[in-house]
Amino acid sequence: MSMFSIEPSNLSLSLALGLTLGLSGCQILPKQPHLPESVALTERVAALYQPEDSQNVGQSETAPTNNTDLVAAISEQNDIHPELSGYHPIVTGANAFASRSILTDMATRNIDAQYYIWHNDQAGQLLLRDLWKAAERGVIVRLLLDDFNNNAEFDQHLLRFASHPNIAVRIINPLVHRKLQTLNYVTGLPRINRRMHNKSMTFDKQITIIGGRNIGNEYLSNDQNSQFADLDVLLIGKVVADIDNSFASYWSSSLSFDIETLVTADENTTTDFLEGLDKLGPEDKSADSSDLTVYKAALEESTIDKDLINKRVPFRWTDMQFLSDDVGKLTKTVPSETNLVHQLRTLLGSPTKQLTIISSYFVPTKNGVNTLVQLAESGIDIKILTNSFDATDVTAVHSGYIQWRPILLRAGVKIYELKSTASEEKRENKLWKARSQSSTSLHAKTFAVDDYQVFIGSYNVDPRSANINTEMGVIINDDQLAKQLHGALSDDLLNQAYEVKISDNGKLQWHTMEDDKKVVYDSEPRVDISDHVWLTIMSWLPIDWLL
Repeated sequence: MSMFSIEPSNLSLSLALGLTLGLSGCQILPKQPHLPESVALTERVAALYQPEDSQNVGQSETAPTNNTDLVAAISEQNDIHPELSGYHPIVTGANAFASRSILTDMATRNIDAQYYIWHNDQAGQLLLRDLWKAAERGVIVRLLLDDFNNNAEFDQHLLRFASHPNIAVRIINPLVHRKLQTLNYVTGLPRINRRMHNKSMTFDKQITIIGGRNIGNEYLSNDQNSQFADLDVLLIGKVVADIDNSFASYWSSSLSFDIETLVTADENTTTDFLEGLDKLGPEDKSADSSDLTVYKAALEESTIDKDLINKRVPFRWTDMQFLSDDVGKLTKTVPSETNLVHQLRTLLGSPTKQLTIISSYFVPTKNGVNTLVQLAESGIDIKILTNSFDATDVTAVHSGYIQWRPILLRAGVKIYELKSTASEEKRENKLWKARSQSSTSLHAKTFAVDDYQVFIGSYNVDPRSANINTEMGVIINDDQLAKQLHGALSDDLLNQAYEVKISDNGKLQWHTMEDDKKVVYDSEPRVDISDHVWLTIMSWLPIDWLL
């Protein structure tokens, strides 16, 4: 049995779906998801990459046809490693923002972005502004968003954004009721429960960013209350074409609707896109860099543009495999064997030495626990880092994890739980960081198998990622990265996390460092009686398949 074997409860699924079956027929979506204008824009993108002697009149007149410095610099490296791909980790949220913003400024042909969440906050509006500026100079922008976290106000921003002739916005698996969104849970829960969790941003079909981060202040280091410790990876080389093809399949799907087919312009709001960016000040809407302190500093400190042009980004070149769920997973129209979890099982198999898992949401289920126990008892060194109760942003997920801790610990699995107080200053050499001013929550999704295989992407080790949502990621075959990830989970982590242990009498203990002293908690830190009761009740419910 593979370590990634996770199966949903068919009985629970049937009961949940049965509750809404009678009302699901009320949903009506537009018959034509793609408007002629956005279809033509997609054709223009294709024309940009035809050989120069075969380019047709449909190509954007303002988009350049010759290689830019960026394309030339990347192409030169690709030519040296024609069968390999290069990667460079993006650790901090500030660098994640700067990379996306600066690469948007450097792009000259097209930008394709695909995200589960794009918040209507400062980070979201700044990056929309950057994309708008790119479109103004002739770059074709395609933005594909999942609909689960959108709202009526953001709909209006996206509608104005898509009014640019070089921009198209599509919403995948959209909610029917745009303003009274709660109504969707009554009329269409079975359908809207399945979401596109993919996250990627690709520039000129040459360089891409994928990983765990969505677009929003808490993901990009500018939220004073909550920060996500996460990991992205900058990619060039052979793997970029696979990511581009995956985007194209989602973009062209009949599940992806042009924003104009779903939303009507509100007469009471401005029709000017830049004027409507209400989270930005006047100087932020047109200036080259934002007056917002964190983002301005990130842009000023980043040298990614110069480093890319001068080939100074320390890409490590290796063999990679790109993995992605088929878009048909959202409608259950493709075999389960095509799911990313099955691809992982095929490519990774079972570890023979080590397995290190870093997952913000860790819900292993009974089958997954049995597999991990078998591996541990056979001598495999298994270490897991997930969120503590105080750090998690989804309490229900924690309830789907805590019941398995004693079983895993008795088998010899090491478990670490990130503290909400984890700070960047004490994690300088780790693969995840967050600002110390606010509460920290782990959001990274990565694991290392044996001496050379590392997965980085959007996939959490939980049933929702395995069976319900669509996901994407890359397997990087690199012993250095694998060694770094395995080594990150050690006693050095105890300033930032608890190590959960089980005593001889079967009681759990949380070991950590506080003020340079070892501290042991005999009960779960920051969990009061009401929390404990609620978590216990939740753990009894047959909802693991939904988490």
